[in-house]
Amino acid sequence: MKRSAFLVGRTFWILTAVLLVTAPDVFAQYLNLQQHMDFGKNRHYFTTTLEGMAVDNYGSWFGFIDVDHESKSSGTANSNWHLGAQLIYFEINRYFSLRGLSNNAFLQRWDITVQYNDSDAAYIPMAYLIGISCNRILGNFCDAHLEFLLRKEEKQKLGWQLTAVWAKEFHLGRGRWQLCGYFDWWKNDSGKFWMAEPQILFNLEQLGIGSRFWLGSKCEINIGPQNSNNSVNPTIFLQYDF
Repeated sequence: MKRSAFLVGRTFWILTAVLLVTAPDVFAQYLNLQQHMDFGKNRHYFTTTLEGMAVDNYGSWFGFIDVDHESKSSGTANSNWHLGAQLIYFEINRYFSLRGLSNNAFLQRWDITVQYNDSDAAYIPMAYLIGISCNRILGNFCDAHLEFLLRKEEKQKLGWQLTAVWAKEFHLGRGRWQLCGYFDWWKNDSGKFWMAEPQILFNLEQLGIGSRFWLGSKCEINIGPQNSNNSVNPTIFLQYDF
């Protein structure tokens, strides 16, 4: 049964507002809006993504919300690339840094994290996650961290999840580029699943459009215990940094 999109969206915005208001001494914030064209099998729809993070004296928070629009390929509209939400998914993550507890360089690399995932789709259960995150796992080469999490999905036994996140900005010629993405590897009652979303972005300042705009491509890769779980879904997208 499909959950109320209104309730799911409202939950995301309430959680985001609480985190923004209660985040103490925020000294760095980041927010971007992405518009994707999804070319995956049985998809051919737009996905709108709002993504943001904030850093404070106690750690950081990260969150995003995806809105998949309707399409003929997905059986939700009479034509592809149709505007109108068919699915909403979001994640909210809070990280509490251990750097304030000790001057030990090793301990300062670790965070405790609490996370919440939810969707209005019945086949995507809400999930609560708690665990630890190790930062700077690739040193100065790349901004990357690794998370070790306990995962509790709705109506499921306690499982686990391993998450890696990376981002690297570089210059090629006069252009600014970025390689980023993540992978999740998790286990629930149905088995083990693996999902990755590598991305490449090119800043459009060199084209005279402005430094806040990026043109990018993402590839969502899913592997699961059943053939129906496996998919490769490429997108192209335009991103605006606020």
